[in-house]
Amino acid sequence: MEPMTQAAPFSLSMVGLVVGLIIAGSHLAGLIAAGPAITAAKSFPRSRFWGTLLLTIAVIWALLIASTTDLGEFSPMRHAIVIGIAAGGLLMWRFVPDFLSSRSLGLLLLLAAHPVLESTFLQHGALKLLLTLLAYVWALAGLFLVGMPYLHRDLIGWVCAERWRWNAACWAGVIYGGVLIGASLLG
Repeated sequence: MEPMTQAAPFSLSMVGLVVGLIIAGSHLAGLIAAGPAITAAKSFPRSRFWGTLLLTIAVIWALLIASTTDLGEFSPMRHAIVIGIAAGGLLMWRFVPDFLSSRSLGLLLLLAAHPVLESTFLQHGALKLLLTLLAYVWALAGLFLVGMPYLHRDLIGWVCAERWRWNAACWAGVIYGGVLIGASLLG
């Protein structure tokens, strides 16, 4: 199976706008509907539903990458890699049910860091710095979520314990998302 040619990455301003809207919108929803959002956040790390959904998305994304990317000297092993990703996802779903949603979120953050960094390549300006910082924070958080998901549960518990912490976290997301949107529209 030959790799498909890679499409041109999205523009920096488009990536900044989409990421900014997602971040600002989700955090604004957390401010507006704080009670249900706090309840959902507390149950998220051990949710089998969210774990299954996010793991499925992560496995499909990884399969698309493995089947379409030029693997260089590993290209002859493409079929084994694709089978390994599918089998790994299925085995993780079956035998690692504890904190599956936190681990799956970590996998998605690791996968999402790449296209964001790809959009910043050979670019300049404030938007590049904001997106690069965000991508590296996602990658670091993804590593912790996959390796030590109980820290995610503990962090959620700490943020949800006091309403002012929840509001501060939400406002931080709204502000960062707004800055990304502004930098995208101006740049």
